Amino acid sequence: MWKYLKSASDHNSWLEHNETEIVFWGRSNVGKSSLINGLAKQKIAKTSSTPGRTRLINYFETDNKKIIVDLPGYGYASMSKKDQDKVAGIIDFYFRNDTNPKTVCILIDAKIGFMPIDLEMIEYLKNLEIKFDIIITKIDKANQSQKHRVKQQALTFTNDINIFMVSSEKKIGLHDIIEFYNF
Repeated sequence: MWKYLKSASDHNSWLEHNETEIVFWGRSNVGKSSLINGLAKQKIAKTSSTPGRTRLINYFETDNKKIIVDLPGYGYASMSKKDQDKVAGIIDFYFRNDTNPKTVCILIDAKIGFMPIDLEMIEYLKNLEIKFDIIITKIDKANQSQKHRVKQQALTFTNDINIFMVSSEKKIGLHDIIEFYNF
């Protein structure tokens, strides 16, 4: 059974451990919390229809003692500029200073595809030499053309990333992620 461990507002409250972190990150309202709940098969992450609700670094533990990190989304549609800057600073400090090995799962909405800000964040991770995979979410809401377009776009980044296509709502593709990361 997965469990919520803690939330951190700055480096003084980061979870101290020596495990590899699987980090979920993407635009606000891309379905990070829904995906975590789907993978956990229980509601452990707070979900909201209002973008930008996650403002802290949230830590979870899987059945196999893997550490899951739910980062605030980028694009923060409903936050003030001051709050956006604060959250961006927390995330940047985390990526530059947290010493645990990590793989970042960039979440992309299948209907919307890659936005310029997604490409900026991927470039940011590449510059920091942080490994990333891509999870295309909400595939049940996208048509075939949209799914094909976003997958083809994902295939252009590099050969050493993994690409997953999921629907948290319809429970499509979740098992692939669970199996791959050994959750």
